[in-house]
Amino acid sequence: MSRLKKNFKRGSLNSGKQSEKGAAIVIAILVMMLLLGFVAIVLSRVNTETMLTANDSAENRSYAASQAQVESDTRDFINLFKRKLSPTTGDIDVIRNNYIQGFTDYDFTQKTIVQKSLSEATIIDSGAYAGLNSLRDKWEITVPAIDKNTNVQTTLRRSFINDRIPIFQFGMFYEDDLELNRPPLFSFGGRVHTNSNLFITGQPAPAGIYFKSKATVVREIVNDIWKMGTALSATDSQNGVYFADTAGTDRELFTGKASVNCTSPSGANVFAANPLFPNNVNLPYCSARAAWYSTDKLPFQGNLDNHKPRLDLPLYRLGVNLVELVKRGKNVNDLVKTGTNTTAAVTTQEDATLSYERFANKQGIRISLADAQNKLPGCANIIAPNAAFNECGIQLDRLPTGYRPKAMSDGYQATALNTTRFSQTGKQMWIKVELVDFDFNGGVPLTRDITEDILSLGVTERAPIDANFQISGYGVFNLADTSPGKTDVRSIIKLQRFTIPGPAIANATGVTNSYLSNKSIGGVPHNLVVRYSTVATDPTTAGGCSTNPLVCGTPVNVFSAPLPAASSNQTAENAAHLKWAKFPLDATFLNSIVPFPIQLFDTREGIPMDQTTYTGVAPFTADNLPRAGVMSMIDIDVTNLRKFLNGGVGSFDGLFPQTTPFAIAKGAGQSLVSSDVPQNKGWVLYVSDRRGDADFDGEYDMEDTLNDGIMQFNEDVNGTGVFNPGNGVFERLYYANNNNFFEAPQYNEVCFRSQAATADHGYFRRGVRLINGKTLPGIYDRQNPTTTKGFTVASENGVYIKGNYNAVTAILSGGTAPARPEDYLPQGGTMTTAGIPSAFGANDEMTHIPAAIISDAATILSNNWNDSQSFATPFTQASRTATQTYLRFALLTGDTITGKNGNTTVNPSPIGGVGNGGVHNFKRFLERWTNIRLNYNGSLVNLFNSRNNNATFKCCDAVYNPPIRDWSFDTTFLDPNRLPPGTPYIYSMTFTGFQRMD
Repeated sequence: MSRLKKNFKRGSLNSGKQSEKGAAIVIAILVMMLLLGFVAIVLSRVNTETMLTANDSAENRSYAASQAQVESDTRDFINLFKRKLSPTTGDIDVIRNNYIQGFTDYDFTQKTIVQKSLSEATIIDSGAYAGLNSLRDKWEITVPAIDKNTNVQTTLRRSFINDRIPIFQFGMFYEDDLELNRPPLFSFGGRVHTNSNLFITGQPAPAGIYFKSKATVVREIVNDIWKMGTALSATDSQNGVYFADTAGTDRELFTGKASVNCTSPSGANVFAANPLFPNNVNLPYCSARAAWYSTDKLPFQGNLDNHKPRLDLPLYRLGVNLVELVKRGKNVNDLVKTGTNTTAAVTTQEDATLSYERFANKQGIRISLADAQNKLPGCANIIAPNAAFNECGIQLDRLPTGYRPKAMSDGYQATALNTTRFSQTGKQMWIKVELVDFDFNGGVPLTRDITEDILSLGVTERAPIDANFQISGYGVFNLADTSPGKTDVRSIIKLQRFTIPGPAIANATGVTNSYLSNKSIGGVPHNLVVRYSTVATDPTTAGGCSTNPLVCGTPVNVFSAPLPAASSNQTAENAAHLKWAKFPLDATFLNSIVPFPIQLFDTREGIPMDQTTYTGVAPFTADNLPRAGVMSMIDIDVTNLRKFLNGGVGSFDGLFPQTTPFAIAKGAGQSLVSSDVPQNKGWVLYVSDRRGDADFDGEYDMEDTLNDGIMQFNEDVNGTGVFNPGNGVFERLYYANNNNFFEAPQYNEVCFRSQAATADHGYFRRGVRLINGKTLPGIYDRQNPTTTKGFTVASENGVYIKGNYNAVTAILSGGTAPARPEDYLPQGGTMTTAGIPSAFGANDEMTHIPAAIISDAATILSNNWNDSQSFATPFTQASRTATQTYLRFALLTGDTITGKNGNTTVNPSPIGGVGNGGVHNFKRFLERWTNIRLNYNGSLVNLFNSRNNNATFKCCDAVYNPPIRDWSFDTTFLDPNRLPPGTPYIYSMTFTGFQRMD
């Protein structure tokens, strides 16, 4: 029994060991299978995660590609809106088909661009620009980016609103302080904004200031002291300043009830030194008024408010001085100032936004003048001047006879330039006329030289030919203007003339035979140069004065050499410029006359103080005047320019020569035509005359306008802190030949009046004048407003507007109320038998052109202005009487800087002191306007300080007496189809949605 048990136990033990071995194998297998399962799961998960990671990576790349394309399209839209108010289908297709570089593995062809609403004029209802008019577009861009390798797709959509806010929607817009102190009755209906302070004081009835629209101020409203520190008089303290509330009710801004207290300040000075406002130290000490915010501003219901957001143009956001709007560009191969008095060619193109914002680069025509060919745009590196097909401008003062324009294809031949009255040693006279377009992709202007083509029209004001006054071979007076035999009748750019209508200009005392003769032509006195008076044969023919001047006898008038006379290239008139003339009372042709430069005397620029006599200040006598005020003019004949630009019947199409470089480049038998001129809702004509600009910076480097040898902050118009006094090396910037050519004469440097009127000078005293401007280039069709074409003139020089411009008359409201904008009558309207404008007809607005003038300064010359009177009575404004004149244009220009009482003992003006004249003198005057209306309809925009016409404000003795200011805002500028070409915009793009679509 025990043995059995023992055997049994042994057997059991052996059997268990074998079982354990088998179980271990099973378990091992099971563990291995389990591990394999885990490995499989892990591998599966790794593969899945790898695939997911790869998909995520592809998706992220696709997302980045889609986003990059969206941003690229957004940029393209911004550039498009800069140049077009209403993009075409073709414009949108260009953006749609423009694919971003660097993403070649992606397909963007399914991109869609949809305008969600038509362009519409709207009022912005929120944000910093609330209340302003804009041209608004709503857009939606959908961009699928498909990876060509993996077919992964990401789709993004951006929705945005583009607001273009035109600056000419403001009746007044000021970048710096807006000043309006004690004007006669002043009523204005347009919206007002200043990016700085408003200084305003009025007078009681019948005067007073009335603003009928909203006025916003970024800083402070001051009405108890003038900016220069002048205390208010008893009359000023009678209030008289009104702003309309939202219901149109006039609410009075009582004296001392504005946002600051300057008469008895208490508390912190709101104008304390501040690096953000460096001119603060020149402002009065004023403290904030809590009552303004709690009580005094409430009656205006928001129509007069301060501490509002700035409204900034693109150049301001770039940190660029806004004067660059009117300056020449700095494009590759342009010569620019690089140091104190050095120049160099541009090798790197300037910023694209700056380049386009410049009016010099707007679509249209650009005219440039300079003392050397390399100072013309794009001519800095010309190797072979005037080589065939390699021209870059034209030298006008070619010796010995000067430039003679090419004949037009119908035989019309314009008069040659009289180089002997322009040419000076060490200097030349060059001009370049260009067609200008803009490459928005490259950010550069595109130009084509048409100098010879445009000059074929002439450079001379036609002589006043009538039945008694004739010039041999010049064309009789009764020929049609279209006749090729009527010489000089087509000229657009006028640099010289044969006569100056008006009273006799005093001749030089002690000079044999003097410079000028005065004769009656058509019952009107004219000043002209009669060189010889016993000429038996045509002086230009063989045997005449052209080969032997002595046969013409003794000169009646001596040669009027350019100033400084000692540096002239010529010492006698070249006989080639003599014209055989017949005057009234002469039985036949007996006289030889010559053309001479177009000049006028600007009294404001010529004298430092508003005085009629200058005893002890300068040796002015009855036959001389200060050189500083003699302005050399380029006259632009707007009527002839209209004939060219508008094209069609009566235009110059088909008449330009076919042998110019431009015509040859077009092809055999081709010539310049109006359709060659680029335009964007009309044309911009840009003019820059830098003759005499010694350091070539486009600025008149004479800042001692108070004539005391001490720099005042208000004389430092360029903000350099370096004084340019005009009597030392700062202005006497010599040319390379050291012939004493410099930019600015001193105030006490004089010249004979008759010499100044008939010869050029070497100074940077240049201006552009618009003449015959009643009807402008362009068109407006009330039935189809989108066909509107407007006209803008821009210049870095001062612009002078002579006579009616873009208007012929207006229906006056009566009394002292200004004429309404809708009552200005454009050329082509109808009149009643009583001479009163009738209601507008169906086509009256065809010549009611959206217009603007952009300039360094703007001077208004009435319909009664004549240049001879400016020389005959330079210090007697009572002899320069104005007549009623009508103007309709937006004005963007500069002003001078208001000074501070006590900084100088010099008082340039008995009325206004060291002030800048205020907005009511923003347009400048040189005549006696007493009781005469100046009727102006437009928009007044001040963005910078004048760099060329920089003389201080002066009224009311020698320079001018103010007009009755019949001024109003042109409400048609609120219509986006009626804006002048080149209108500056404040751009605002608001993103209203951004989403992923898959």
